[in-house]
Amino acid sequence: MANKGERKVKDLMLPIEDYPKISEDGTIREAFEALEKTKHRALLVTDKKGVVIGQLSNMDILMGLEPRYDCSLWAGTGFTCEVFKNYPVFYREGMFAGQAQAQVGRKVKEILAPIKVAVDEDATLAEAVNLMATHNLGRLAVLRKEKIVGMIRIDEIFDEMQKVILGR
Repeated sequence: MANKGERKVKDLMLPIEDYPKISEDGTIREAFEALEKTKHRALLVTDKKGVVIGQLSNMDILMGLEPRYDCSLWAGTGFTCEVFKNYPVFYREGMFAGQAQAQVGRKVKEILAPIKVAVDEDATLAEAVNLMATHNLGRLAVLRKEKIVGMIRIDEIFDEMQKVILGR
């Protein structure tokens, strides 16, 4: 049975104004600079009007670094790129640094993750945990009347759990 004094998502969320953001037209270099400056592991991505359209996390950036098989090598053979979608890439020594440097000027909008899962600000922390676990997410957008008003991260939920368990 839930404790009547239990905190809600809105009690632990970071308000949208306090969450670091980057424009969809920003570069990966600018994203790294913002992540380093803010010490966050993700940035919210905004469109030209300042509306949040997605997020860019450490994992999104790493996935953007992952090389893809160049199916154009088979152009004219009748094979489509779909055939090579999961074809293994052969990794070489020195590939990491080259791939990382190749990302510097890439636009954030090319690799951002759209926000597909969100939680209402009045939801319980258990609801937020369920969504995070079900969708393997480290953070959730928080909604008020279908508008993003904040973000709740696994860090805040874990800290709250620690307080409850340790009686603090």
